[in-house]
This record gives sequence, C-alpha cells and structure tokens, in this order.
Amino acid sequence: RCTPPLRGSMVFSKRGGEFEMCQLWVNLPKEHKMTAPKYQPIENKDIPSVDIPGGAGSVRIIAGSFGGTTGPASVHSPVELWDVTLPKEGAVADFPFPPEHNCIVFVRRGGADVLTGQEGDEKAHPLGPQDVALMARLAGDTVRVRAVTDDTSLLIIGGKPLDEPIAARGPFVMNTNEELMQANVDYRSGSFGR
Repeated sequence: RCTPPLRGSMVFSKRGGEFEMCQLWVNLPKEHKMTAPKYQPIENKDIPSVDIPGGAGSVRIIAGSFGGTTGPASVHSPVELWDVTLPKEGAVADFPFPPEHNCIVFVRRGGADVLTGQEGDEKAHPLGPQDVALMARLAGDTVRVRAVTDDTSLLIIGGKPLDEPIAARGPFVMNTNEELMQANVDYRSGSFGR
C-alpha cells in the first residue's frame, strides 16, 4: 500500500512477509530509444518456473528463455533474467548462455562458486551474499555454478551487447551528446516521453 507522498517522499507500509525487489534499467538499441515509455507489471503468478536438469534446483524465467520456456518480459533486444534457486549445498547447475552475450551472476542469498575450466579440472570462484560475477564472453556457452550453502538464490542476467556509442548523464542514456542534450531539453519542457 502506498500512502500519499510527504514532502516529495513515497511511504510504503509493509503487509505480510519480506518485500524484495530488483529494478533493472536496460539500454535500448538506437532505433528504439524514443519508444514510448512503459511499465511492465509482472506478477509472481505470471513467471514460469522450470526444474534444472539433474534436480539441482529451479529457474524462474522473467526474461529470455531457459529449458524451452520463455519468460513474460517484453524486450527490445535479447535479454535474459533468471531467478535461480539452489536449495541444497553442493548442488551444481549448468546454465546454457549465448556466448556472444554479456552475463552477470548476482547472489541474492546464500553463496555460490562460479566454476570455470573443464569438468574435473575446474577452478572455483567464490561468491557470497550480494556479490556479483561479471562473466567473460570467452568462457564458452555455459555458466556453471555450485551452491556452497543451503537455500542459495541467484539472479543470472545478461543480454546481447548493442555495440553502439553511449552518452550518459543523470537518468538519460543516449548514443550521442547531441541526443543527450535534446533529452534534457525535452525533459525540462515536459515533452520527454510523450
């Protein structure tokens, strides 16, 4: 429930259990930069869940595809956003990931090792709660992780690089300084996003 703002602030009252949120801002390809803004209310009931092969856990697919299942998020360029649960310490899971995409592994809760190298001769890269691993695109087409605690929760996030110039200032991300200046003018005049 949101109460009326007090001097420009927003106040939320808590009902029920713990509230957890992840807000992501995704850069749009140049041809979609001026697309009308939209909010996507994706509810828990709309997010499909798939078991990880071998019984290691499960994946809720918010964007992109995993195991032949596609998430509900509407995107303008290829993006993956997977909410992964590894309930048991020692569980190992392989996540096929396009080798040309950027990828990060974010530990929401618990701990995980990101495993690199050949099976049997792997190197463990430990991650604790709130840690992030930026995966190298040269690492192959699979992200392998091992839970180091029970009840480990990860976000695996990635997407195809746009390979476009970036000009950023404040909340605006455009391709050139001229576009950035125009976005600021549009914002100040009240026409931004219309």
